Amino acid sequence: MNRNFYKAIFLAVFTCSQASAADGVPTTAGAPCQFSETTRYSQLVINSRINDFKANTVQAGFGVYDSKGKLLQQPKMWAFSLDYVPGLVAKAVIEAADYYKDRKDIDVAPWFYAIQYYGCTYDIADNGKNGKSFDDLNAVKLYFKLAEMAASERFPNGSRFTNATTLSTAKKRFATALKGIAKANDTYAIQASTLEGAAGGWFHKASYTNQMWCDGQYMGPALLAQMINEDADYTPVSTDDWDLITRQFTISWRYLWNPETKLLYHAFTADPGGEAAKKWAGISATKGSEIYHSAEYWGRAIGWYFLALVDVLEQMEIAGLSDSENYKTLHTCLEQLAEGIAEKQDAASGCWYQLTNRDASFVAQSYDQSYSYTSQPVANYLESSCTAIFTAAYLKAVRLGMLPKTYLDTARKAYRGFVEQFMVGDGKGGVHLIACCKSAGLGGSNFRDGSAEYYLMGKDTKPTSTKGDDFYTEGKVLGGFILAAIEYERLCDSEATSLRAPVATSSASDTYFSLAGISRSSAGKGIYVRRGKKVVR
Repeated sequence: MNRNFYKAIFLAVFTCSQASAADGVPTTAGAPCQFSETTRYSQLVINSRINDFKANTVQAGFGVYDSKGKLLQQPKMWAFSLDYVPGLVAKAVIEAADYYKDRKDIDVAPWFYAIQYYGCTYDIADNGKNGKSFDDLNAVKLYFKLAEMAASERFPNGSRFTNATTLSTAKKRFATALKGIAKANDTYAIQASTLEGAAGGWFHKASYTNQMWCDGQYMGPALLAQMINEDADYTPVSTDDWDLITRQFTISWRYLWNPETKLLYHAFTADPGGEAAKKWAGISATKGSEIYHSAEYWGRAIGWYFLALVDVLEQMEIAGLSDSENYKTLHTCLEQLAEGIAEKQDAASGCWYQLTNRDASFVAQSYDQSYSYTSQPVANYLESSCTAIFTAAYLKAVRLGMLPKTYLDTARKAYRGFVEQFMVGDGKGGVHLIACCKSAGLGGSNFRDGSAEYYLMGKDTKPTSTKGDDFYTEGKVLGGFILAAIEYERLCDSEATSLRAPVATSSASDTYFSLAGISRSSAGKGIYVRRGKKVVR
């Protein structure tokens, strides 16, 4: 018998073993998951990764708690201040806890205590306090649901933080964030003398002078919109903060939107002749024919802008502004962007590419060797974080009536595609989410020119995978997918679809943490893990 015969037998056995795993989760680390119509993936993913993910390449992870708020496993958080990435994951987890808090069959208390610890332990970074970075303010969004749940006293006081302490901390964070936004508005905004059409636009960061980035609209304006409605001590930043918020979108839209591709460029500079954007691909300072935007369309940046539009429109509706010109303007942007993104969805997988306007036929051949992670050609690839964020935005917009239900086909296909393309076994009964671009930007301390080659080969852009040190879950896709999963599960619940909690699976030698913070072995014994020591219950 030839080698191909044995190969066929092996593949048949391997495929059968993977298919038999509960909820389509394989027991082999790195093996792809099979989509299950009935699984609540929010639980599976939170259960798998709450204590173990990364922010770019820095280890992160929240503590593991039992249902009474007792710490069972220490957090793995290395940051000493609130950070955009774990803050995003925290926001997603606490929103999942809020959605499921009335379900008797789902214990969300451990999630609450995990995020309570993070929110009460870490403060806003100085750059956020001083208005120099909206990335350092975005994590404040976690306090909206955290404070609401603490105020309800649904869960007893934890072993370290009380509900009263949580409320007090949230109040302080809101006040600090508001001062940071006000400082940014006063100090780090584009001046009319630089570019009249961009006057008042907030810098993405103080160090990125006169630049507005697509992803920045999720970090700053979307936070301010929610604070207007939900911060009891809110004081206005300007004479009309809804105008101020809308202006951030109309300015960025003016310089980033391409009506031909129906997509948004990553960023623009109001000063194309300035030092800050000198290395950007796509920029031209030629008088009379200036080009202000960067060269390419990066999926995750477009995703944050898309979701920011949905979030801000939601807050405008809550404020009773659905008939305002500001609402109508942003809603038109949402409709146009939703159409453009849908047109770029990969027909076979339902997912989207890292370079959203290109497909796998584009191959980057080289990039500056000092700033590239590889010297080998890299093809454009389906990217997980933008796929998750696009999916979350479509589902939420349809749920709120902002987009027609015809987009549900796009979202359902994307959700299934995400599981099949990016969800793999972690070898311990849980899952990892892979194929996430670790980071990307323009200029700054690294050579980042925003070219197509940069987004595929730049040193900081290397995607996660199942190989070596790159086999981990990046927090941006983790938070994005949890948001998408909650929206998908809301949809299924509204349609009375039968969903169930994921079934526990693990090998005899491995353990994993259940939602209640108790590790289950294949023998079925409960194991508390405390500081690396196993204690059998």
